[in-house]
Amino acid sequence: MKSIVVPLLVVISCSMAQAGGIDRVQIDVADASGPPAGSDVIARIYEFDAFQQTAIERTAPLPSSDVQNTAALRADAAVQRDKDLTELQRRAGTNVEADSPAAVKRANMLAAVDSSEGPAFVRRFYAAQLAQYQITVSVLEHYLQSPDNDDLKAFVAAQLPRLRSELEDTRTALAEK
Repeated sequence: MKSIVVPLLVVISCSMAQAGGIDRVQIDVADASGPPAGSDVIARIYEFDAFQQTAIERTAPLPSSDVQNTAALRADAAVQRDKDLTELQRRAGTNVEADSPAAVKRANMLAAVDSSEGPAFVRRFYAAQLAQYQITVSVLEHYLQSPDNDDLKAFVAAQLPRLRSELEDTRTALAEK
């Protein structure tokens, strides 16, 4: 499996507010060697979905039902996306997994955040969500510039509208917190 780092350099920079919240999350994707390969896209989607499925566990102790509902809906969508992607790979005869140390680190991005911090946790939750959505949407958009597999192209094209909508919802939620 190609390394995800080869076609893309992803830099995440966060500015912290004095109160400990995250003001801004910026994602820069520098295109070093053209659009990502299909295997890189599949791995990125699996990483994103692992993050979404981990996020639901971190929101369990929160009294905020909005955050729990958001996490639950996104985790459910991630499970379905993983099933669809696994089926696509079965049909194509490929087997790509998100098994890199970076994938594990991103999937556990919220683990260090203490959910007892209340509003600060909610801001960090949405900031982490925003970063993950920005990276994933950017990778998928870059892939569609020069796709290497028609089935994956159709899958990515079908996923992008929902992911873009959820990205905007996340931006709005973070701005309101």
